[in-house]
Amino acid sequence: MNSSFAFEEPIDLSRFNHLYSTEAAAESHPSSNTIPDGRYEVVVAEASLTTSQSSGNPMVRWVLRITGSTFRDRILRKHSAITEKSLPYVKKELEICGLRLASFSDLSMRVSELEGVELEVAKITKDNDSKVYFNRAITSQTAPDGITHDELPF
Repeated sequence: MNSSFAFEEPIDLSRFNHLYSTEAAAESHPSSNTIPDGRYEVVVAEASLTTSQSSGNPMVRWVLRITGSTFRDRILRKHSAITEKSLPYVKKELEICGLRLASFSDLSMRVSELEGVELEVAKITKDNDSKVYFNRAITSQTAPDGITHDELPF
């Protein structure tokens, strides 16, 4: 309890009990919060290796922060499952980001190198399933906060 408000009486919400127990929850309107399909410039804010809860397969978890357009600073998420079938696609994503590995097992030690990479991505929704595809790298490294760490001329 915040001591600066200790003098206040507790708020009695009991008059809402019946309504709360009988009222249906309001429907959410995902269209107002979702990012529409299209091409976006993003920076990789986070990249990590994790495990899929449903299949147990390893995967790369991407958090992509939009750097351009009216959706600036909004987040797109991508999960790249790693299986025998998907490995060529994961390899392509890593190469688009400029990460070339001598051995795939090196990814666990180098995944953080993906953070700060600027990309052009496409968000495509089909049958209520949204996917994010990497089109190309835009520049070299930018920090996850969006600040470019170029050499300064002075």
